[in-house]
Amino acid sequence: MQPDLRCADSHTGLTARIHLNRLRTNVQLVRSHVPAHVQLMGVVKCDGYAHGAVPVAQELKQCGIEQLVVSSIDEGIALRQAGIPGPILVLSDPLHPNLHDALNHDLTLTVADEDFATRLARLQVRRGQLVAVHLKVDTGLFRFGVDVARAGKVMSDLARIRHVRVDGVYSHLSSTFHDDIESNTYTRCQIKAFQVVLDHLQQQGLLPPVIHLGSSTGLLGFPEELCSGRINALRVGTLFYGFMERPNAWNNQPRPIAELTTRIIQVRVVRANVHVGYHRAYRMSQDGLIAVIQGGYLQGLHGDLAGKYHPLVHGRPATLIGKPALAQSLLDVSNAPQAGPGDEILLAGETVNMCAVGQALGRSTWELLAPMLKSARKIYLQS
Repeated sequence: MQPDLRCADSHTGLTARIHLNRLRTNVQLVRSHVPAHVQLMGVVKCDGYAHGAVPVAQELKQCGIEQLVVSSIDEGIALRQAGIPGPILVLSDPLHPNLHDALNHDLTLTVADEDFATRLARLQVRRGQLVAVHLKVDTGLFRFGVDVARAGKVMSDLARIRHVRVDGVYSHLSSTFHDDIESNTYTRCQIKAFQVVLDHLQQQGLLPPVIHLGSSTGLLGFPEELCSGRINALRVGTLFYGFMERPNAWNNQPRPIAELTTRIIQVRVVRANVHVGYHRAYRMSQDGLIAVIQGGYLQGLHGDLAGKYHPLVHGRPATLIGKPALAQSLLDVSNAPQAGPGDEILLAGETVNMCAVGQALGRSTWELLAPMLKSARKIYLQS
């Protein structure tokens, strides 16, 4: 049997079609599960989870999302330079060398430790300028945040700084991705700790206007606790992008807003018992059809996905095999004998849901999807 070498344009890379109409639908879906008094904060950190922060932010603003959330001051500046209005909360970035960058672009900063509060107090500002901040309290994630026992003291210190305006207080939950007794118990302990902080702030007359604790998975698992009482805001990221990272019985499911594709570069027939790819890592169990596709380690297609990840070609599942190269991978496309060079491969989307793929592998959605999206050429579709 002679090898079948049919070559396509090897420069064809990954393409992500971002369906902004799906984003609108996902926002409406989340709204239907959130009380009217709770404002939705759109998380567009890390370039909108690699979907493109500016187009996503623009669409969220059109959907009525007033407040956006980013990871760094530079991310916030990029949104401002694109003309995005309204509050933008920076979740971290205490080491940014020039805090006037945040001040000049009207960004809201997070105070997550006492040293940063001191730095803000020493910041020289023009008369009338105010630095907007949210205080972050560590209730058990142990990443960023002021200790629960010190939160009242830090809030009191911030309130005495004339050029600082405290707009909010929040924390972050560590264990809402899993629905088991241990995880849920820990989450409820975090919620209780946050409520104790709110009690103390209220007694001191220091309760700020915006109070948020929940995330997408927090909403799915603890909607009553995170959308009631004094809590009046909710940070939403993954649900807007189309993924339910916690089991839930919502009647309607969000739709992934990105359809990620690549193309076949070359196809060849390979006999049974032949080893293919680096290190002879995969042996053909029978005669089959192997496709070389654009996308490898650089795009997040790592070897531990081999045999477990099934992109679609002509609507049929193929299997990632062997050890990917830096920029190419191998697929067993024996289920689609019509596959040829130039044919499109669906890497991620509604029918290849990366949340489900990640859960099956014990990996997060974004650990798998973000590197692919980051490397992809993006096309934004309104309908």
